[in-house]
Amino acid sequence: MKKIILPTDFSDNAQNAIDYALFLFEKEICTFYLLHAYHDAPSAPTTKFDIENDLKNLVKRTEAKNNNTNHHFEAILENDSLVNLMNRTVIDYAAHFVFMGTKGSSALRQIFLGSNTVDAIKHLVPCPIVAVPADYDYDLPDEIVFATDFKHAFANLELVPLISISKLWDSKISILHIHTEKELNDDQKENNELLKNGLKSVKSQFVEITMEDTISITLRNFEHEHPEIGMVALLNTKHGFFQKLLHEPVIKHMAFKTKVPLLVLPQIVA
Repeated sequence: MKKIILPTDFSDNAQNAIDYALFLFEKEICTFYLLHAYHDAPSAPTTKFDIENDLKNLVKRTEAKNNNTNHHFEAILENDSLVNLMNRTVIDYAAHFVFMGTKGSSALRQIFLGSNTVDAIKHLVPCPIVAVPADYDYDLPDEIVFATDFKHAFANLELVPLISISKLWDSKISILHIHTEKELNDDQKENNELLKNGLKSVKSQFVEITMEDTISITLRNFEHEHPEIGMVALLNTKHGFFQKLLHEPVIKHMAFKTKVPLLVLPQIVA
């Protein structure tokens, strides 16, 4: 059984992420934890009682609309920061995924920087996060793009969430290597083999493309050229692609635009 955390602030963005998670895991037995963190301050516009009712009503509406016997819902409401509450929930329930709605239309800076999502990615205990763009009109992920530079020695546990999502709808995983060097060194070649072996249980292909200007521009153009892509995945290593995307100067100008969910896989430190 999958255990999936769905943080909500009762916004349309959060609702879109909830709907997408229910859609993606339609055929799986799941418990979904609808989670809200609040601050009990005298100046708060709503009381705990109001928020509790809002969360209960959201659970009722979700159950009624979903009508899936495979799915079970629980409400979690506590006075805490969002990241702290998510951390405790991930640990207490051994959660498999967190799905978060994102603000903004499609620009990566609007989606992540300064948002709850990037805070979660930075500070959440190891748990895969799926960031769902606010305006994403969801569809099945026929193809999942996993971008890598082969500079990380992949552990099988790190690939489990990616494989799990791929198997939901028999999605193909395209391992996208963006050339940032003339040729792979020995470590990169070894990591390439590790990745091939780790993905033997799913359909996969390896795609080599040349760096156009920056990682973000290269990914953006690749996604636009392949409309069958339903998800982009990155491993969140200290010096990996995800961190580079966040720090590239081009991000400040909103050059990278994604219209599909982004799966951020945590690095597993032995």
